Amino acid sequence: MKMVRNIAIIAVAASLSFAQVSFHMGNNFSELSDGVAVATSYGATFELNDSASLGYDSALGMLFHFDAGAVSFRMGWSGADGTSIGLGKSWDMFSGGDGLKTSISTNYDLVTTDAAENTYDGNLSVVIGFGF
Repeated sequence: MKMVRNIAIIAVAASLSFAQVSFHMGNNFSELSDGVAVATSYGATFELNDSASLGYDSALGMLFHFDAGAVSFRMGWSGADGTSIGLGKSWDMFSGGDGLKTSISTNYDLVTTDAAENTYDGNLSVVIGFGF
C-alpha cells in the first residue's frame, strides 16, 4: 500500500511540474446587497489540460475551473462551510505575450457564508494574471 501511495504522489507531482503555472492578483467585491466590501486576493493556478485547471485563491480557497464554451465554470472549497460555484470570463483582447503571458478576467462566484442557515453571498472579482 505504501508503494501505491508513493507512486501516486510522484505521478501527481510530475504532472504538476510540467503544467503551465499562472499567478494572479484580484480585487474582490462582496456583500453586494448590503453595501460593497472590497478585498484583494492572490493565488496560483496549475493547468491540468487544455480545458481544466486547479488552483488556490486567498479569498475563495481551492478552485477547480474548466472551460464551458466562452466562459469557465468554477467550483471552490475553503474549509468546512466555505464552498463556492461561479462563472468566469477571460477577455481575449487583453491576453497574450510570448514569454510571460498576461490576462484580464472577471468572475462571479456564489459563496456559502453559513451552510447551516443556507446563506450565500455574491463575489465579483476582476483579476489580472500572468503565467508561463
